[in-house]
Amino acid sequence: MARPIYVLGHKNSDMDSVASAYAYARLLQLQGEESAIPARHGELKPEVQFVLERYSVEAPEALEDVYLQVRDVMRRGVISAYLDQPLLEAGQLLQEHDRGSMPVIDIDNRVHGMIAHDDFAKLFFMDLDPQSVNRIPLHRDNIVRVLKGRVLVEGRRALGERVLVAAMQSETMADYVEPGCLVIIGDREEAQLTAIERGAAALIVTGDLLISERTLTAARKNGVMVISTGHHTFTAIRLINLSMQTQEIMNREFSFCHPEDHMSEVQAALARLHSMPVVDNDGKLMGSISRTDLIKARPKRVILVDHNEQSQAVDGIEEAELLAILDHHRIADVHTTKPITFRAEPVGCTGTIIVGLYHEADIEIPKDVAGLLLAGLLYDTLILRSPTCTPRDERVAAELAKITGEDIEVYGQEIFNAAAADLAEKPAEALITSDFKEFTAGSLKFAVGTVETASPGMIEKRSKELRSMMQSITHERGYASFLFMIVDIINMRCHLLIYGGEDAVAEAFGARLEPDGHAIVVEGLVSRKKQVVPLLPRIQSILAETAKSR
Repeated sequence: MARPIYVLGHKNSDMDSVASAYAYARLLQLQGEESAIPARHGELKPEVQFVLERYSVEAPEALEDVYLQVRDVMRRGVISAYLDQPLLEAGQLLQEHDRGSMPVIDIDNRVHGMIAHDDFAKLFFMDLDPQSVNRIPLHRDNIVRVLKGRVLVEGRRALGERVLVAAMQSETMADYVEPGCLVIIGDREEAQLTAIERGAAALIVTGDLLISERTLTAARKNGVMVISTGHHTFTAIRLINLSMQTQEIMNREFSFCHPEDHMSEVQAALARLHSMPVVDNDGKLMGSISRTDLIKARPKRVILVDHNEQSQAVDGIEEAELLAILDHHRIADVHTTKPITFRAEPVGCTGTIIVGLYHEADIEIPKDVAGLLLAGLLYDTLILRSPTCTPRDERVAAELAKITGEDIEVYGQEIFNAAAADLAEKPAEALITSDFKEFTAGSLKFAVGTVETASPGMIEKRSKELRSMMQSITHERGYASFLFMIVDIINMRCHLLIYGGEDAVAEAFGARLEPDGHAIVVEGLVSRKKQVVPLLPRIQSILAETAKSR
């Protein structure tokens, strides 16, 4: 599958950002770009949720950042061994898939350890220790599997850990057999009977040799398992050693990562490891990542809509591969390493530009796309009342209304009513940062938040609380001034709360500060983009002159 292309708006995506991301991703999909995915940042705002539900549209994918994550690079469908699987099968998996290591899981897919070629090397040298050569954990099913054995008699005696090769006289062997041991033996009947009588739990008869009825009868009577294998003694010994469960030699101390981890966080660990399992929060295996995957890693592909400023972009944009920008704001400071499609037009919202792109592609606008684009246009232009609204926006609104059957005024009021539904209860920080952007003028940083409502009174009565939060954010982020616009869309005026540079802001707007010294009222001020941002250099200049005169 091709790498995804995320179509994404600015931080705390608003109605136009979400609508534009959805509409442009759909256009790309209709043009054959199936990897285009609409995305958003932050929680869905009430008005956005209202419109999505109205048109039965699934919310765009939530992205907190566009850093390269483990999920973007990891391999899925990873080979793995089970805890109780014979070492022989685990080793064969490593060989067949040319892997240096692999995870060991349980039946619920939880990772309990890692097994690597190095572990098998240690097993070989363990066999050279005379104290451990004939004692290994024995498991009936695994023994049968690795030997490809035929069980001639099922046993009742419990298997211990002792393995004995009966390469001796019966009388001598009798001294070595202990209860529960497994005896590897040929077709010598007397030796077989001696092993049974002395307490062996199982006989492995090698080379597909014939076994007498006398031996089988004795085995049944005493509950001794008898297995016949076509392997000769030397191979049978090696295979029994590899019948141990994988968990017996796996490394229980291992590094792992999660799909949402940033690649920058796992690079150091990968530099010293063959590979690393990727697990979810329950420890279940999701995939694997290796040094090779790291080398092949490619950044996320992103198309920006409704902004082109670094400060407004989601975190990690500097690491992403930027493919295009569609915007209706000023040209700002997003940088690219190569030429890209950049479309910026002086209209009321990004959706108006995207409607034009549908026309240019000669593709009919689907009803759900039209419903979202119309909502974004009405919200950004205050139901076509904003000074940012152009004749082209009005024509597009009429076209979208015809496709959807919506009444422009009624639909617009419903959207703003949905937006106002939680204003009274919304926490102060969430309220002032829900539609919030940073700007730079000269060497100074400014913040401008806005809320448009037909009921400004419910917000204005919280002015003291909002200014306190503005003060906290201003000090934390180093803004020269924080402006919060409470826009009355019915009376087309703005109650502008200010923290920092109050006198300079009032002078730039030609307005008188209210008695508390932290707010002004400006008639006709409804647009951040067209009426506030252009004045930021003037405010910066006044602040600089004031600082010089002190």
